[in-house]
Amino acid sequence: MRALTRQLLALDMVLLAVAVGAKGVAGERDKAVAAYREGNGLFDQGRFADAVAAYERAIGQDPEYAEAYHNRALASEMVDRQKAIQDWRRFIEVVGSRDDFKYDVARIKARLQILEAMPQLPPTMQPNRYVAAAGDYYWLICRASEGEEWLHLPVKVFLGSAPEFKWQQATREAYDAWSVVFPLELVALPQNADIRMGWEEALLGKEHAGEAIEWVQTRRVGGELTGRRVAVIVVDVRHPWSKDEMRAIIMHELGHALGIKGHSDNPKDIMYWMTQEKAYQVPVPIINPMFWRSLVKQPSQRDINTLIRLYNFAGSSTRFP
Repeated sequence: MRALTRQLLALDMVLLAVAVGAKGVAGERDKAVAAYREGNGLFDQGRFADAVAAYERAIGQDPEYAEAYHNRALASEMVDRQKAIQDWRRFIEVVGSRDDFKYDVARIKARLQILEAMPQLPPTMQPNRYVAAAGDYYWLICRASEGEEWLHLPVKVFLGSAPEFKWQQATREAYDAWSVVFPLELVALPQNADIRMGWEEALLGKEHAGEAIEWVQTRRVGGELTGRRVAVIVVDVRHPWSKDEMRAIIMHELGHALGIKGHSDNPKDIMYWMTQEKAYQVPVPIINPMFWRSLVKQPSQRDINTLIRLYNFAGSSTRFP
């Protein structure tokens, strides 16, 4: 009888230990999920370094939390590129051959190749220059802009000679505004430029305020077909643009030429759609003068944040929910 009692007591202890262990595992999982959700919220606020820390806490509670590894790697792209590369490799290791992640693994392997091929950016374009409080409009432009980033830096620019002196001044001011942020270099000859002003083409009768035209210019070097991309900005010079108007046009189009293939939804940004696409299609005498007095004079922090995110993210991948 005593032996049976001892056996029952031992069984109770085992069951209790199992229950306590299960409760502990469940508690750790709950903490992991809470940290993961916190990381998602911080990621969406543009607080990428804080998001990385939150995802790391989630992984600390659950070392097999694949989604946390994924989101940590994605957030790391806006913190430190080398860390992001390490994090993506760790994600691939963690998921292994799991069928539910096989397409993600293929996608991340391609993403790793892009990250490793991206150029070294100057301090002004590093992730630590991203100001979270200002936000960005990355998701409005990322699909169209993907693959449009310049891979060799600095980007060479030929400003040419605008038909009016005030436009020449405006063009140089627009160039200077972007060159504070993005690595640009002035060149004396159009054939040496990656981005050039097409004043001569505009004089031939272009009927639009401005556009960024990109094409691949093929050349034969050493018997092999090679090519490079050139962006030409054409402005309708038949309109009597003021200096401020021309500066806004050129600054807006330079933003397109640098890789922002889309528009902001905020009139305080130089890449706001109405900077020219709508307003400049209206005959000049009809344009509301209040609009011109409110022209943006330089890229906003939101414009800069979007460009930084475009050049540090290896494509428009979304976080796991």
